[in-house]
Amino acid sequence: MVTEERCGGIAMLLAIGLGMLSANSSLSELYAVIHHYPLRFGIAPLIVEAPLIDWINQGLLVIFFFHIGLHTKREMTSGVLSSPARATLPAAAALGGMAAPALIYLTLNYGDPEALRGWGVPIATDVVLVLGLMSFFGSAVSSGLLAFITAVAIFDDLGAVVVIGVFYGEIEVGLPLAAIAAGLLGLAVLNWRSSGTVSLYLFAGVLLWAGLVGSGLEGAIAGAIIGLALPSGVFPAGRAERRLAPVSLFVVVPAFAFFNAGIPLNEIRADWYADSVTYGIILALIIGKPIGIMTGTYGAIWLRVGSLPAGTNWKDAAGAALFAGIGFTMSLFFVTASFDDPARADAAKLAVLVGSAASAFLAVLGLILSNRIRAS
Repeated sequence: MVTEERCGGIAMLLAIGLGMLSANSSLSELYAVIHHYPLRFGIAPLIVEAPLIDWINQGLLVIFFFHIGLHTKREMTSGVLSSPARATLPAAAALGGMAAPALIYLTLNYGDPEALRGWGVPIATDVVLVLGLMSFFGSAVSSGLLAFITAVAIFDDLGAVVVIGVFYGEIEVGLPLAAIAAGLLGLAVLNWRSSGTVSLYLFAGVLLWAGLVGSGLEGAIAGAIIGLALPSGVFPAGRAERRLAPVSLFVVVPAFAFFNAGIPLNEIRADWYADSVTYGIILALIIGKPIGIMTGTYGAIWLRVGSLPAGTNWKDAAGAALFAGIGFTMSLFFVTASFDDPARADAAKLAVLVGSAASAFLAVLGLILSNRIRAS
């Protein structure tokens, strides 16, 4: 699994680099044409036409969210979240790690209604990049640190899915809302009856996805809901996750990264760093994430509702807090859902890259220094 995460992280980094190169070279016009190329799917009279980037963000990314749902399901049934006692601490840490960055961002963007919509951008951690980066350090990364950051990232992803579903998008009543209700009801009934008919889950999931897209919400989160709805007694989540992981890590996420990280730097304003959205995201990732995770962790232990997992110490918690500032996939997804202005969206994406890179540098530096201290 570590090797797979490492390769997935490398694939994502390569996709980011290629996307940036394509958007800032002689290939920029071709990149823009492909990026916005209109695709039509469906059967008359139900035909949907949208640019390629929308099909990736709202359609292809369903597989990534489905992977999140399966991973969470496995951890809830047989992994680090299989008991309330084991789940309380990372849940509290993740909650703090979402609240603090959001608070910092909202404070710095108070008074700008358009900018305030981006409060969700810095709340997410990219577990693929984090685990991929950690894997390069081998035994220097303790098993406790890996377990802690994995558990925190699971709750982080779930929290981000909830935030997207509740706070982003403008709900339109009528047929789309009815489709959402029918899809959710269908998945709930299938789960209650422990149905093993995959086609029924897919039908209910497609209905849910269509309703979410039609209502103005983010359709990709349907994948996570479907993954969580599959009954563990009928569908072995671990086996399904292992089969899906290569598609998610090496096809879906790199495709998303390539088409969303291609920021034309010549169109970025010279004073982009002075925009409250930009420094709000950067500071929220670098400062807000570590403070929030450590506060949540300490609070859970102080209230005696959680304890550090076996083999984990405060150094591991601090390391996880620094690594948690690395955000990409979910952060960029929030950017696309938050800003209609292309210039501001591009500046926000660049801020995500800068903040994540700075967080990665500080996390690696902390890891190196802590191991030097331990070695001495």
